[in-house]
Amino acid sequence: MSGAADKERPVSEIIAAACERERAGQSHGEVGPAIRRIVEARRKSVALEYARGDIAAERLARTIEEVIGALFSAGAALHPAARKLAVVAVGGFGRRLLAPHSDVDLLFLHDGDATAIRPLVDFMLYPLWDAGLKVGHAAHPPREAVRAAERDMTARTAWLDARLLHGESRVFRDFRQAYENLRKRTKKQFIAAKEDERAARHARAETGRYLAEPDLKEGKGGLRDLHFMRWVWKYAHETDIADPKGRKRAFSAEDIAAFRQAERFLWSVRVQLHALRGRAEEKLSFDLQPVLAERLGFNDRGDMTAAERLMRRYFMNAMEVGRLLRILTARLEEEREIARLSPAAIRTLPKALGRDEAGEGPNLRLHVGRLHFQNPARARKNPIDSFRLFRAYARRPDFAFHPEALAVVAASVRNVTAETRDDPKIAELFVSSLTEAKDPVRLLRVMAETGLLGAYLRAFGKIIGRTEYGLYRRYSIDETAYRAIGVLHEIIRGEASEKHPIASRILAAAPDRRRYFIALLLHEIGWGMKEAGIDAVERDIARIARRLGLGDDEARLVGWAGARHRLMQETVERRDLSEPASVRRFAEEVATRERLDLLLVLAVCHQRVVAANSWDDWTRRQISMLYDSARAYLEGGEEGLILRREASAEEARAEASAHLSARSGGERARQLDRLPTAVLKTAEPELIGRIADLVSAAENEGATAAVSARLRDGLIEAIVYAADRTGLLADLAGAVAAAGASVRSVQVTTSEDGKAIDVFAAQAVDGAIPDAELARRLHAKLLEAAQRAPARPPSFSRRIGDRRAMFHVPAKIRLDAEASASSLIVEAEGRDRPGLLYDLCAAFADLGLTIASAHVATYGARAVDAFYVRDGKGRKPADPARLAAIEARLRAALDGGEGARTPLTPKP
Repeated sequence: MSGAADKERPVSEIIAAACERERAGQSHGEVGPAIRRIVEARRKSVALEYARGDIAAERLARTIEEVIGALFSAGAALHPAARKLAVVAVGGFGRRLLAPHSDVDLLFLHDGDATAIRPLVDFMLYPLWDAGLKVGHAAHPPREAVRAAERDMTARTAWLDARLLHGESRVFRDFRQAYENLRKRTKKQFIAAKEDERAARHARAETGRYLAEPDLKEGKGGLRDLHFMRWVWKYAHETDIADPKGRKRAFSAEDIAAFRQAERFLWSVRVQLHALRGRAEEKLSFDLQPVLAERLGFNDRGDMTAAERLMRRYFMNAMEVGRLLRILTARLEEEREIARLSPAAIRTLPKALGRDEAGEGPNLRLHVGRLHFQNPARARKNPIDSFRLFRAYARRPDFAFHPEALAVVAASVRNVTAETRDDPKIAELFVSSLTEAKDPVRLLRVMAETGLLGAYLRAFGKIIGRTEYGLYRRYSIDETAYRAIGVLHEIIRGEASEKHPIASRILAAAPDRRRYFIALLLHEIGWGMKEAGIDAVERDIARIARRLGLGDDEARLVGWAGARHRLMQETVERRDLSEPASVRRFAEEVATRERLDLLLVLAVCHQRVVAANSWDDWTRRQISMLYDSARAYLEGGEEGLILRREASAEEARAEASAHLSARSGGERARQLDRLPTAVLKTAEPELIGRIADLVSAAENEGATAAVSARLRDGLIEAIVYAADRTGLLADLAGAVAAAGASVRSVQVTTSEDGKAIDVFAAQAVDGAIPDAELARRLHAKLLEAAQRAPARPPSFSRRIGDRRAMFHVPAKIRLDAEASASSLIVEAEGRDRPGLLYDLCAAFADLGLTIASAHVATYGARAVDAFYVRDGKGRKPADPARLAAIEARLRAALDGGEGARTPLTPKP
């Protein structure tokens, strides 16, 4: 029977006819393919026809029911054991919900004669498997099934939603009765086990609800959290948590509506996700986000793409799921604890919480050990009560929020007015809560989830749940700000003095830390502004900081630093710190020690959390070097900077001497004398020692080139020593790519006698931690390239799993002739890809330019590489025609990839 004809016939008729032909010997293996055609057609149609994913999932479940019903009917005619068998849907299938590629879970119940029912079970299962369905199943007598459920929590959970499809109802009733007996005597055990499972699942899925590529099913705020709520409430009270007519309700009518809406949204995304992938995919990966957004009706709007709007909706939905989860867990805890607590424990507020910045007598009480309002009706009308609630939590986070109190806070948000925002008492409550909280990250998240934070700080409200579409950021924009404040809190508590010694000293000496908290809270608000130029962001941050209680000067300081929180990081990534001009220009822009200190703290806290690999030992060393140099310049001018560099070089030289392999002091001194001054001024002592040993060993052996590579801090540190030549850096960059690595950073130095000393920090292209095999391969490729130029340009291919190609990054070229006294600084920005650094370096070689220094920075799919270049005579290129040629050639390299490559030709 053709697929086209099948569309016009009922499912039961198609399967019955196929079964009959097989039974009559007219065909073989026909039933499975017939089912496959039915299911595949239904998968496609539900994804296209139903905007609501829960309806699509219900329709697909109904189709599978029809398939199973047809198989059972055909099998029952052949096997008399059907009278003793009950076919039961469990799990999601039991709830009448199936995503296009979800498992179909079945329980076969029988009267104890497993042998008798086996042929009928096989008759049903094999065609389903042949159709490509993933069918989970178990077969038990009723009481044995319940004993299995008692031993296995997964089975007990799935069978909570058991639903009879076909067969013997008596057997199913026996099972239900036995299961009910188990449920009634194991409520506490089940809830505790599910809570432990949830905690472990959240830990596996990482601790954030706001990952840029969330797991729709297992992540925080995903479907599994909704399942958890359904399971524990139904197990405890034998009623559906989303049933407004249930005999016992966990939620208000408004929260039941919110639960259903959250579930509908997640099912809508999930159905389309499965349909797009053609398999059971639960991760909202970057490549799918734009397509999902289009299918779900999101469009580009203003400064947000459709994908960003989809993800913001997803995160707001996850936030709502989190709120509902808190309500339920509090309700369950209340049921457990209320019997054993005294009336005083339910009502009395500790004396320490009886007064705050707004005075005495806050409208608060304790209810079953949780913070609640004494008069909820008054709190709904007076937002200051909500801020006093959070102030109490900041002091005593061991008293969790009562869910009804958070519902009151959410209701009070509509009364947050301009008068509320300008109230100095409320500002004092808010800032004190933030700066004195024992867990400021959780405080801010909950405040955001109730809507209070976004209503009070409207500029911040515009970035709540917002994402940056791309591979760089790990979390949503607001989550990045919360976590950065978490790092600040960690430093203030003295828990990061070894990791962040400078920031620790700055904060320990600060008499008032409000500026640091406010600057970090507001440093990302430019993402929500229509006019996001740096001056506009600075004005907005300063305005809000002033409203939060900072004086004019301090507010301006916070505005300046918050708007430029990337300045320090961009300087270390794109400028040569061995050049005094780089430090001078940075220090003159910063202008004051106060700005420098605030900028350092912002850089550390932001970089620690913004991306998976945004903070490493190289970043720490470079930021520390820039801070120390800029501080020396601010305090002593040019002379102070020179003295600081000389002292640093002497200190580095002395420390490096201890790392050298030579035994005599004279030999060690000669080794260090061979190194360029720039190495002594910018490299750390241990690296200086390794460079000196490599240079000495190569010269002693008469080698034309030498390479040293080692694993360090999740990277491969490779030192290359070779005779300099036109195109050397391009050849080395090509060698890194050919080895299967990418360049994290490179320091390029040339000695007076024409020897190149290049230090690469390389990483695995797939983001994995490099291993010894990659280090060995990199060593071999670098040595080969250092010894001789390749006969032909290398070719690069995109690796499986490399997702950079899915993003569009406009090519940009920036030329700066003022920032360096001796070199033209060229910044090339575009989409990163294998061999990009090679292409850029090769372009310079083709133009007859030498690279004095190179600085590589990647932000997900975006690469920003900065080069200090000179012409063949060692001068800074200045001719307008040549500058135009540089820009055109580099743009071709960024845009053209393979087509932009030409063989390197040595220049005289």
